Amino acid sequence: MKKSLLLCFLCLVVACITVVAQEGPPKVMLIVREDIKPGMMPIHNRHSAEYAAIFAKLQSPNHRIALVPVAGSENEVLYLNPAQSFAEVEKMNQDTDRKMSAVNASMQPQIDRLEKETPTLHTAMRDMLAIYRPELSFNPGVPIAQMRYFSITTIRIRPGHDAQYAEYVQKMVNVARQKAKVDSLHLAVFQIISGAPGGTYMVFRPMKSLSEMDEPINMKVRAAMGDDMRKDADKTYGEAVMSSEVSTYSFAPRMSYVSDEFARQDSEFWHPKAEMAAKPKPKRRAPKPPPQPPAN
Repeated sequence: MKKSLLLCFLCLVVACITVVAQEGPPKVMLIVREDIKPGMMPIHNRHSAEYAAIFAKLQSPNHRIALVPVAGSENEVLYLNPAQSFAEVEKMNQDTDRKMSAVNASMQPQIDRLEKETPTLHTAMRDMLAIYRPELSFNPGVPIAQMRYFSITTIRIRPGHDAQYAEYVQKMVNVARQKAKVDSLHLAVFQIISGAPGGTYMVFRPMKSLSEMDEPINMKVRAAMGDDMRKDADKTYGEAVMSSEVSTYSFAPRMSYVSDEFARQDSEFWHPKAEMAAKPKPKRRAPKPPPQPPAN
């Protein structure tokens, strides 16, 4: 009886862990894009890591994943703030502002210094509000905490062609993806509803390794379409899409601030230990000169 209860308990724990690990994308997201002045990225990353440490000390509810460039603009940083509603985004920002304004005297000089540094590091900053579009996504349920990269495709749709683009993705591309059985591909599509030109979509592809880009997924998907569908897809894409740009980013754990539940999925990565300062090597003493014979 005890063994059965223990087995049931263990199964329940495993099930809970699996649900947490496979939880789908957030319903909404605050996306912050910062353009960094050339040559200032190392200083900015230190600056950002200090802010993340302050958020952790204050237990701010405003969690974020920081992304630094691998391919794309070398002077761009993204922060992804997930939430389940815009009301939650508002509350997170208000709670964070309240905690930041009520810091103790020992922390205030650090915050003042960081705020003073901010204008010297950035050329531009943009906040964007986005909603998750599950019907346009493909196989999105992956444990993001165990990923290391995001390949992000930013798509601009021609005015009045959003419905045409949605039909293209749902009835052509995703059908071909399923037929091609590209199970390693995971895509979460977000539509920007404020902070960017209308018709802007961002397609997030999480990856554990850049080696996942070696698989010729696009070739497999196009091969699965057949000639007629491929012609229709190319025609529809040309009519609906104004521009498309792909950039790849790596996760930056020291600049991120994630929940304890999220971090526990890969604590060594999300809570990296501080690098130990190298101990100075002991100075070698110069050998004593041999005794000289007494002068006559």
